[in-house]
Amino acid sequence: MDIIQVFQRAVSRHGDRVFLFDRQTTITYAQAEARTNAIAAELLERGLGDGDTLGLAASDRVSLWLAIIGAWKANVLPSLIDARTPDDKLPYFLDDIGAKVIVAAPEITDRLKAAGADVVIDIEQVGAAKPAAAVNHHGPASPLYLSYTSGTTGLPKGAVLLSEPVTLGTSCIADRLQLTRRDILLATTPISSSFQLVAALMPALHVGASVGLVAGSTIEVIWETALKHQATILVAYPLTLSDIVNAPQAVEGKSPFRVALSGGSSLAPRLKRDYQQRLGISLLESYGQSELGGFMVMGAPHDAPQTLAVGFAGRPLADRLAYIGDADGQELPAGEIGEVLVTHGFFDEYRNKPEQTAASKRGGVLHTGDLGISNEDGYIKVVGRVSEADTARQRGGFLREVEDTYYEHEAVQHAVVVAGANGVIGGFVELKAGQTTSAEQLQQFVAAQVPAGLLPQKTIILDKMPRTFSGKADRLTLSQQV
Repeated sequence: MDIIQVFQRAVSRHGDRVFLFDRQTTITYAQAEARTNAIAAELLERGLGDGDTLGLAASDRVSLWLAIIGAWKANVLPSLIDARTPDDKLPYFLDDIGAKVIVAAPEITDRLKAAGADVVIDIEQVGAAKPAAAVNHHGPASPLYLSYTSGTTGLPKGAVLLSEPVTLGTSCIADRLQLTRRDILLATTPISSSFQLVAALMPALHVGASVGLVAGSTIEVIWETALKHQATILVAYPLTLSDIVNAPQAVEGKSPFRVALSGGSSLAPRLKRDYQQRLGISLLESYGQSELGGFMVMGAPHDAPQTLAVGFAGRPLADRLAYIGDADGQELPAGEIGEVLVTHGFFDEYRNKPEQTAASKRGGVLHTGDLGISNEDGYIKVVGRVSEADTARQRGGFLREVEDTYYEHEAVQHAVVVAGANGVIGGFVELKAGQTTSAEQLQQFVAAQVPAGLLPQKTIILDKMPRTFSGKADRLTLSQQV
């Protein structure tokens, strides 16, 4: 099984159905097949082929996905560079991926050349010159994409994912979402993050569903697009999910969504309740990493509310075994905290980093670096990082508990709890529109519910929660303000 087989099956079954749309472009499966053949042919004519890497740098748009699929057909490894990467960081990515050619949006071309790129092609023009016959050099063992970690603990690492395990993993995700060809997935996260690939685009291919690209849009535009196209699946990070459910348009009976899917970071239980109470739908939590090309754990529409209310994400998917293990990799009983380990279906290697590859895959399992706990029904909850374990024992718990507690306050829209380099804990909060409270009141609210050792030394109310390029909370910046 490989992703081009899945794509071409969708083309044969659903050729006239809309595959992708953004605010400027709509393309059917059949049109995408023709354009991606032309893109693959041009890449091959330019001398790219097996083992080569293609750099891709553009904001979310239909043409970016077409370039990715064209690269797959040419058996070229696509590596996505966030178009908003600062100039001083671009040379690192260009050197690490070692791409002969970069396909990019015109507005970033000069920056890429200044950073050392030799050949840069306009993303709207690649494959546009002439039609091409069918091209398919892709196979199950082909490299699928180069996914970079966030780099919060060092330089970002590029994880090379292979086609067969990611294709299988995303088939399992489609099944758990209960996707059909009639579904329309609204992707609010950027293509340059692997979450959109495994949570929206690839699951859609398995059933011939449609995907709308709205990353970077305002909440008003996201709701406008959802209502106009009657989107059925919402895919987003927690901060965006909170913005969406707290918007004026969030009224039960008027939302087109049948389910929402979260990823990228832990999800506060209150947000799951908000989606059930305000929109009448389940908000499913997923837990994955750049190294996976899929999820270790994912919720399901039928999960018992009383189980998910205490922060459990869901159960492992069928394509890989995730479990809670001790220092020797042995599975721990339900209720005991240990590292989340994965037995198979993970990345092939970190690009140019053999020592870090070996460390992450020691003992033949993927060491996620995350601490978790399972219950007797097999649900898994991530509580923190392995590096936090000793500090958590001293404090009496993990910072996630405090974050979830802030979210329980009715005035709170977003909450982030971080520890600075000096070990001081700070709680950062953004309030809902029209709500008022004080930092002192929030501090008292949290103090009544968490151990004294976990209580933030201060609570800071922000006008806007800072976010990374991808839309996650910018914890690094906040930790420098404690």
